[in-house]
Amino acid sequence: MRGDFLTPRGWPTPTDDWIRENAFWQPPVGWTPLPGLKPAPAGWQFWTTNPTWDAAATAWYAPIRGWYRAFMIASSACWPAFIAAAVFHIDALRLAAFVFFLIGFLCLVTYEVRKRRMTAEMFLRVTTGATRRRDERLVREYQSYLRDAA
Repeated sequence: MRGDFLTPRGWPTPTDDWIRENAFWQPPVGWTPLPGLKPAPAGWQFWTTNPTWDAAATAWYAPIRGWYRAFMIASSACWPAFIAAAVFHIDALRLAAFVFFLIGFLCLVTYEVRKRRMTAEMFLRVTTGATRRRDERLVREYQSYLRDAA
């Protein structure tokens, strides 16, 4: 499973089968798994990504990997420059180390912001598709029930 179901307070924990069958389905406002339970709070996000999400989305994140590589290169250059500047008391090296640090920090921030936006976009696509697939499955199951009942 690429995501984890977040159970609202007071709701029973769903079974693994239910989670697999309804993966990333976002229940409508007011929906409860059992009569008599309080609905989830307004704006409740039922699903969240887990570590397997990033592994599965490697190709999706490929366009922004350069920002992370730039962060790694800048931070790799930053620390030796800081140490050399401290040992040899070279102000120009201290300035260069600070510039490397600043560039690395900006690259990391850019990477994280873009990754968050891309994850939100992909998550929306996944939840929309999950709702469509669940609706289609329920229609098929109901049609099968009607055929068997006749």
